[in-house]
This record gives sequence, structure tokens and C-alpha cells, in this order.
Amino acid sequence: MIKIISGYSHAAGSTLALVNLCNEFNTRGHACTFYGPDNWHMDKCRSGHLDDFSANPNDIVIVNDMPLLSTGDLSRLKELVSENGQRRILKTLGKLASKYLPTKAPTDYRLILTRLSDDALPISNTRLSLFQNIHYSSGDFGNHSKVGCKKFVAQSFCNDLKASIAKPEKTAGIIGSIKRRNNIEKSIEQALMDGMETIYIFGYMKDPIYFYEKITPLTIKYRGQIKYAGFADNKQKMYDTVSDVYSSANKPWSLVSRECAMTNTGYHAPKSSSADHLMANEQIFQIWKAELAL
Repeated sequence: MIKIISGYSHAAGSTLALVNLCNEFNTRGHACTFYGPDNWHMDKCRSGHLDDFSANPNDIVIVNDMPLLSTGDLSRLKELVSENGQRRILKTLGKLASKYLPTKAPTDYRLILTRLSDDALPISNTRLSLFQNIHYSSGDFGNHSKVGCKKFVAQSFCNDLKASIAKPEKTAGIIGSIKRRNNIEKSIEQALMDGMETIYIFGYMKDPIYFYEKITPLTIKYRGQIKYAGFADNKQKMYDTVSDVYSSANKPWSLVSRECAMTNTGYHAPKSSSADHLMANEQIFQIWKAELAL
């Protein structure tokens, strides 16, 4: 059985990518369950909480944002993600632990590490010798990761979206987690310069301090024009709500540009230096199928 475990399962793009991955496996006849510490994913795929997880013989375990230092950590996943302080302790003890913990990958099941963004848990927090393979959602940052074990690139699966029947005029959307590296304030300024009359911000509130320092002043200055809409569960409805999408972050692994094309939504973002080309879901699955030997 395929099992996905993640250090978070709140409303965020990476979580949705794991939900879609789980659903694609199940739809194509490969039993898969996604285990996470939060509840957001529970009604979106075959799912469970971290307490429900166990690694059984012949399992394939896909690991996201978990600071695994030994196979023993798999029996205490909830502890690993319960406190940020504990993660810091694990990082501090990482080099010491490496002298005593087993270095070989398990033989009765397989561990696959997945890297869905360039701001995930530092790869140094994980014992790479435990994993048979590392998955990257984009070659743009996967190729820059100097790791010794085998790796492969497969983009995230895309939702089935349709062209919006009726688009509003001069209504912008900014899609992505609320954090500094996404430069949301720059996207707002560009949208205003282009004459957008209403701007919706869609995303998980990852950095409230950044939001109140940089975004709140703009919502006050342009009162009524800028609205925080939170993370959008229904992507079709989100794209139907906007005429254009703005981004100031170079994210070649993001599906937003592809989704904008599918929904006939204007897309404004920095040009990517990545050589990645957009892949159909069937192409993406064939990569997973080959790498996992399904």
C-alpha cells in the first residue's frame, strides 16, 4: 500500500498537492492513504491522522516535511511535529545522532522523500540514507539540491478545471501562502497600476506578522478594494471570481500558470528561468508509476 505522511495537513498548496497525489493513486487502482496532523485533508481524500499510521511490509511511504532521523521515528510521528522547539533540538542533535542511528534504508518497506517547494523543512534535518529516492515537484530547485541518493522530478497533479463562462472585469487574484518571500505587496501594487478595481488575496495565513506589517496598511489605504479571502478549497470558484492573477514570486513549480490557462484567466508573473514544461496528469502519473515500480 502507498502511504503519505506529512508534517502538516492544513489548508496550503503543498497539502492540496498531496491530496491530489493520493486521489490520483486511488483513482488509478493503487491503494493510498494520506496521514497528517491537521483535519483539513480528512474529507478530501482517503485519509487518517498521524496516530493512525504504521509502516507495514511492502508499503511505500512518501514523506513530506518530517524530520526523520531513524526508522524508529515513524512510530512517534505526532511527537516530531507537535512542537517547533523539538524540531530545533533534533536539528542540533542531528550530527551526534548520525553516529549511532542505523544508516541503511529499511528493507521490508520503502521510504520516498518528497520536496514540494523550496522553503520546505531543510533537507539537512532528515537522514537521507533512510530513503530510496527523492521526489521534486520541479527540476528548477531539484537540480540545485546536492544530494547523494537517487532523485526524480514529477510536477504536482492539476485539478480538472474549465474555462470560466463569465469573468468579472478588473478583478485580480493573488494566490499563495501569506509569507514574505511571496512579495504579496508587490503583486498588489502591480495590480493597482494595471487598473484592477478589486483585489482578492487567496492563501493560508502562514506569517501573520508579515500580513499586518505589509498588507494591512494597503487594505487601509485602498479601503474596500483589497480583500483577504483565505485559502480557496474550490479552485474553479476562485478562478471564476477573478479576471487576472498576479504573482511577484518566481515559482516555476507552481500550477497557477497552468490553471490560469485552463480557466481563461490573465496571468502576470516574472518569467521563469526553469526549463520545466507543463505536464498532463497522465504524464505525471507515468513518472510516479515507473519510479515506484507500480
